[in-house]
Amino acid sequence: MTDVSEELSPERLIRAARLVLRPFTQDELEAITESADLAQFAPGFPTPEDQDWAHTALDAGSHFFTETMYSMFAIVDTASDQIIGMAGFVGPPIDDELEVVGSVIPSLQNQGYADEVLPHLMELAFQDPEVKAVNASVPWGNEPARKLLLKHGFTECPSGGIEATYVHPRPEMRSSN
Repeated sequence: MTDVSEELSPERLIRAARLVLRPFTQDELEAITESADLAQFAPGFPTPEDQDWAHTALDAGSHFFTETMYSMFAIVDTASDQIIGMAGFVGPPIDDELEVVGSVIPSLQNQGYADEVLPHLMELAFQDPEVKAVNASVPWGNEPARKLLLKHGFTECPSGGIEATYVHPRPEMRSSN
């Protein structure tokens, strides 16, 4: 397998204790949409949700979804050098807010990977001075996601929808509220 991380500029890589977040390659996006199996895909990746996102990325022009900070990143387990999920943002800020999303393959859920990734995404989000808050939505009853968001400074907002909504204001804005 080619070491994809060597092909990417260092500023596009986010390193965590057990993981690297990096942009997807064009080949990976195509493989995800075609349900093809690549050596760098862990068993269980991609999920149907990952495939939906990859279709959207390719339909919209993958450059935006692979070359900006507002994209999804491949979550690469450094021990296996395999993609175990994806995390990032659904697009650029809307009303000065970003929406953070992510998933890990079912066999590796509840093992601290999201806990490791989320602080890095929050740091990245607030590098944009226009971003006033980051929000997240999770299905009602998803207690692990709820606990994760609350642990990392999100607060639950009233929501009448099918998902619970959480918001994390820009850190320097917290004291003024």
